[in-house]
Amino acid sequence: MVASVEELVQVLQATLSPDVATREQAEAYLKQHDYAKGYIVGLMQVASAPKADLGIRQAAAIHLKNISAKGWEPRKEESARLHDEDKATIRANILESFIQSPELIRSQLTEVMRVAVQHDFPERWPDLLPTLMGHLGTDDIARVYGAVQVIQVICRKYEFKDKDEREVLAPVIENAFPRLLQMLQSLIANEAQRQDKTLATLVKLILKTYWNATYLDLPAALMRTDVFGAWITCFHQIIGMQVPAEGQPSDRTERKNFPWWKAKKWSLHIANRLFSRYGNPKQVKPEYKEFAKMFKEQVSCAFLQSYMQLLATLSGGGYLPDRIINLALQFLTTALSHGNTYKLMKPHMETLMFNVVFQIVCFNQVDAELWEEDPQEYIRRGNDIIEEMYSPRAAAINFLVEVCRCRTKENMPKLMGFIVQIFTRCNELGANAPHPELAGALHLIGSLQEKLKTTPGYMEQLEPMLTAHVLPSFQSPHGHVRAKAAWCAGVYAEIDFTNPQNFMALFAGVVNCLKDPDLPVKVDAIVSLGSFVETTDDISQIRPILPQLLDEFFALMNEVESEEMVFTLETIVEKFGEEIAPYAMGMTQNLVAAFWKLNGSQDQTDEDDFTGALASVGCLRAIATILESLSALPHMYAQLEPALMPIMRKMLGADGYDVYEEVLEILSYMTYYAPAVSPAMWELWPVLISALDGEYGVQYFENILVPMDNYISRGTETFLAHPTCKGDVLRVASGVLLNNDIPEPEMLPAPKLLECVLQNCKGRVDDCVAPYLAVALERLKTCELTYLKDLLIQIVANCLWYNAALTLDILVKNGALGTALQTWFGMLNDRTRKGGNKRKHHRREHDKKVCILGLVALIQTPAQSLPAEVAAGMGQICAAVVSLLVDLREQEKERKEFEAKHPGGFYGWGSDEEDFGGDEDLGDDDEEEEELDHAELEAMAKRATAVNPYRRRTGDEDDDEDDEDFDDGMLTDDENFTSPIDDVDPFVLFAETVHATQSTDAQRFQALAGGLDATGQQTLQELVAYAPTRREELAKKKAEEEAKKAEAQAKAGPGAIPVQRAGHDAHH
Repeated sequence: MVASVEELVQVLQATLSPDVATREQAEAYLKQHDYAKGYIVGLMQVASAPKADLGIRQAAAIHLKNISAKGWEPRKEESARLHDEDKATIRANILESFIQSPELIRSQLTEVMRVAVQHDFPERWPDLLPTLMGHLGTDDIARVYGAVQVIQVICRKYEFKDKDEREVLAPVIENAFPRLLQMLQSLIANEAQRQDKTLATLVKLILKTYWNATYLDLPAALMRTDVFGAWITCFHQIIGMQVPAEGQPSDRTERKNFPWWKAKKWSLHIANRLFSRYGNPKQVKPEYKEFAKMFKEQVSCAFLQSYMQLLATLSGGGYLPDRIINLALQFLTTALSHGNTYKLMKPHMETLMFNVVFQIVCFNQVDAELWEEDPQEYIRRGNDIIEEMYSPRAAAINFLVEVCRCRTKENMPKLMGFIVQIFTRCNELGANAPHPELAGALHLIGSLQEKLKTTPGYMEQLEPMLTAHVLPSFQSPHGHVRAKAAWCAGVYAEIDFTNPQNFMALFAGVVNCLKDPDLPVKVDAIVSLGSFVETTDDISQIRPILPQLLDEFFALMNEVESEEMVFTLETIVEKFGEEIAPYAMGMTQNLVAAFWKLNGSQDQTDEDDFTGALASVGCLRAIATILESLSALPHMYAQLEPALMPIMRKMLGADGYDVYEEVLEILSYMTYYAPAVSPAMWELWPVLISALDGEYGVQYFENILVPMDNYISRGTETFLAHPTCKGDVLRVASGVLLNNDIPEPEMLPAPKLLECVLQNCKGRVDDCVAPYLAVALERLKTCELTYLKDLLIQIVANCLWYNAALTLDILVKNGALGTALQTWFGMLNDRTRKGGNKRKHHRREHDKKVCILGLVALIQTPAQSLPAEVAAGMGQICAAVVSLLVDLREQEKERKEFEAKHPGGFYGWGSDEEDFGGDEDLGDDDEEEEELDHAELEAMAKRATAVNPYRRRTGDEDDDEDDEDFDDGMLTDDENFTSPIDDVDPFVLFAETVHATQSTDAQRFQALAGGLDATGQQTLQELVAYAPTRREELAKKKAEEEAKKAEAQAKAGPGAIPVQRAGHDAHH
């Protein structure tokens, strides 16, 4: 038991003491009693005491909220929890305390109520609903308000629940919502009391409660025609209601918080959701079709009328909060694609587009003030994705773009004519006249790029339009016009200019803007610059100004956080490649400094808010691009290492969760392109292992595998000499493969890691063979994913290639030889039942090669080390090798033909994309465009899951269904992956093995040939005869590669260090 309420008050008073020692002692006392019986009851008594000091009441309420959140129903069974008797007392008294308390206390008690409702309603709190209904029936506004707040808390509990789980909500809706509707109707009708903020807040609260209760679908009780119609009438009335002028804040930025504006906003929220869900009967589930037909006929157009009247107030200088404008324009944008609503809009389209919507796009007084007073905030808002979601300007642009997309024929010529008129009028007025519409026109032209670039009649006019209207705008005295000119020029940098001078004139305008006195102009220019650099094939024009560009870029980075700016830097680096080397050190240091500025200092250990997260990711991506561009200059990596080590050291731990992939990419380059894996890089090996040992690292295993492969392949001696590295690999791989809680797709890197050790440390890790085999075969017993099966059985193949005699001995001793070989040969013979009788397993070139090497190792094994069952199956082994070699040769041929036809393409991913056709005008009839019905959508979903490679099979599904397309795509060989077996040609190896066997072991040769029919024996002879040709092809290819290396070395200069590479680069 805790002390009395009076003593509790004294302790709470002490927590507010300015004396640190007194405060800490009081806080320790409270923490000690957190879960003591009666403690939370005492806190509630203090929080509810009307005569107590408000500060102490607030402190008690905050403690009560925090303890309830942690201890009401803790997630872990062993965690401390509150006593059931105390929770019962809270349930019995919280509602009254809530009603009687001021807002400062009520805001804390709301959270206590939420926790209690979340865990105890309705099972342990059956009397809550009857109590609430009693309060709703009184004339006491405080009790009514408190009851509605609690009903909203209940509805929020079930807001995102499935339909079955939401059945518990039915009694609340059936009992409480008729009373809520009555109150709403009464409050709306009572014009005399509209100035009462409490009543307006109650209206808002009822609307939010309706929103929570209907978020996923309308409950049956609210779908009845009379009930639904009554609610809809209320929403209409609120949307069209004149908001009382009295009581509104004079500050426009604060006015949006006035309760009646908030009530109007929630009415729009509800109307928008209902329209998007039920506005098109062809898109709803069968059980909602009749309701949707009624909604379309009786509700959609009525809402649209209210929205258009609401927006019309803007053209007369009226006020609407930004969010309301945004929501109204969202509704109108959706209405464009519905035949019945567009028919209503059609006569008003010009007024809507030109007098209302376009005016929202234009530069306004608020913009001008922000531009002058806080240009950085102006830039931030322009780049903020969340800000854009609620922005009236973004919604206005979306509306006009959608008009041109789906109602092209009637509206696009009018809109473009209107823009031309603005350009003409601004030219006539002269450069010094105010140009709010000019920036709006440029903004709209840039936003319509997708349509204008592809629509005949407009696409031919883009170049003249840019030179006639955008180019002169660079000379405007108005900064916002220059900024939009720079942005618009960048948007169209990729079009085919008939006159290259026009391209260069626009490019020069953008470059000149880098020195603009206005910061937002410079930022738009630097972003636009990226588009010009990416587009141009001739960088000779840019080369002389490269130092200036980089100086401007890094000067701006010190002022502004922008991911798009960093993209420009990446583009410059990619375009200039090795030429960037003289600037690499300075660029890297600047990017590192910018990264630490965005993420706190490198010595900081506490959690940060990570402001500018996208920009910080961009910094790391740009660093990776620099590292990649220096691939022919390996000596540079040692120079960059000291600057990059602090980032890698800190961000490869839990602190770097948000940038983990980018940091791993940097580590991959540093361990791949440098002459050797440095001691500093080896310091990061334990950090990677620690990540994989923890919960968060496994999801990044595919990324972590890349540098781990580099450590093993390029630092083999260090890896073998290290006391823990071999054990680390086995622990990580087995921990992943034997953990049934990890999805099989996330296990794929584990066998790849084991393969890396076996191939790079051949003959030096005999002690690893037995545990590797044990782990792989254990996982194989329950494995379902085809590709994982391939990788696991390939561990057996890799072990055979590593040391066949040792591997066979281990398999025999463990009684696993028969099962392993039976499984493997079953997979080798397994074919898909459709799609041309394709091989179902080992479909990558690399996988086939691994299997061939393992099988050839069996053929090469001395008789004394060969178990009888293997010796007896030599014919079967030979047949499998021949089949694999035939398939491999055909696959190599297809790949080379594809690469010749599609330079830079990705062989194996396919190129048959759906042609969805262009945007068509929807016409102006009363029917919506054709939509797939619900059954058809479900059928599409089933077809989609049928080829999902990560879907687990259930029941008796056909194995072919989810593997056929998967292997051709995801399992394409990684062109950037190299391994020791690259130097072993399977055709040459097999031919040499056949020749050697024929000359030294006639009996075994006879057994090999005996497994083949006449066609197979002819194929065997062809493969053996092909080996000399193959040797010549390989020698020629090697000579060409050596010549390229020598050329690159000569180009790199005498300071460069030649390096032999294996492993992965970062682009895996």
